[in-house]
Amino acid sequence: MTKKKLITGFFLCLVLFSALFFLFRLNWRPQSEPIPLLPLVEEEDTVPANGDETPILKGVQVALVGMDHHLNWKLTVEQVIEEGEVCLLFGIKGEYYTVSGQKYLVEAAEGEMGKDFSWLRLTPEVVLTGEEIRMVAAEVYWEAAAGEEITGRQLQGDGENVKFQAESFTFNPEDRRMIFSGTSRWSFQ
Repeated sequence: MTKKKLITGFFLCLVLFSALFFLFRLNWRPQSEPIPLLPLVEEEDTVPANGDETPILKGVQVALVGMDHHLNWKLTVEQVIEEGEVCLLFGIKGEYYTVSGQKYLVEAAEGEMGKDFSWLRLTPEVVLTGEEIRMVAAEVYWEAAAGEEITGRQLQGDGENVKFQAESFTFNPEDRRMIFSGTSRWSFQ
């Protein structure tokens, strides 16, 4: 009888130890650190440009992040041509995202971007459309160090009950704050 109690006790201890081990293992997981977003470029097609060695990338998706590792721009570009430290962009459509998750649709015919993905310049007719605002600018400029701040020139826009024009502007989409330098016109409806 004691041998039977000893074997039963051993199995009970083994089952209890195994259950405690699995419970501890499930509850103890190392905290993972967030991986910073890296600029993303997906190349679909490469074509040499008229006998040059300069590649032309077609159907490229580009993601630009600020210094705080927050995704700001997610763009689809019809054509990218690399020239030195600058990438020329053609046929640009996509989104601009704020930290709080607001989304602005972006559309531009042309643009330039640093090869290091640290700045973006869109021209000649850049359309930014948000929930309550639509803006058309001759030029829009963003750099990673500025974070949420977008600058530009020759702006025309309309929002709820207001239309405006400005020579140059600074726009912070997160705060929905716009600063105009130079002359500007306003009309309220």
